[in-house]
Amino acid sequence: MLKQLLTLFGISTAAQVNAQPIPDAAEQALLRQIAERSKADPLIGAKIGSKELTQRLLGAMKTERGVHIESLLCALGALAGYSCQAAVRAQAVARGLPEVGLLTSVETKDGKIYFFGDDLNKLLAESQYSVWNIAGGGAQQAGCGTLPDVADIFKHASAVVGTQAFGVPRVPDQHTPHDLPLNYIHTLWPALKPLIVKFCPNPEHWPVLLSLSIQEVIVMGRATLDPCLALRLVMESAVPMSKVNLNDA
Repeated sequence: MLKQLLTLFGISTAAQVNAQPIPDAAEQALLRQIAERSKADPLIGAKIGSKELTQRLLGAMKTERGVHIESLLCALGALAGYSCQAAVRAQAVARGLPEVGLLTSVETKDGKIYFFGDDLNKLLAESQYSVWNIAGGGAQQAGCGTLPDVADIFKHASAVVGTQAFGVPRVPDQHTPHDLPLNYIHTLWPALKPLIVKFCPNPEHWPVLLSLSIQEVIVMGRATLDPCLALRLVMESAVPMSKVNLNDA
């Protein structure tokens, strides 16, 4: 599945992951329109980019049985969570700080590094346009009456850091994604980051773009997957993946 996803984005080697193709005339025109419209709507790039991302992932993950929505939401949740960390890193650099200057690093017994911090939590679950608020809005729109306990998800992720349980979504077996969140971000983040940056030059909007895609998929798949469970799967993927160090993956 991951190889299929990379193929969709035209990636076959590590060098190609970092290659950014020159936009064609139509794309350049679209990006100019987004830049102009962003004066009135700062999130227009995230809104348009989320539609593009959703369609690409739907196409990549479609099989003869359709799209496994749990896997799609796991991938999007993982990417949204990691994008929060990537955004905080970019903000630190923009302020002249070390890349991890706004993050608190924790090393576990196995030598791996994980990241925590208020700036990270803000993008994940505390701001108006956080992953939790945007994705939760989609779940409510799709009919979720009682949202999952996001505080419990945060507590669990912190409690199992450095163990085999870390980053494994706690969902019923019949709704288990086809791969782990860590594998999705390790493979897909380098491939998708150029697309995300193209639509959202402001790093703070990277999680917004991904969260809007999540919102769309939750609503789109409400007949297949209970929206409350869909939101739980998203946050069970997003919260731990916001903390990982990709260099350890």
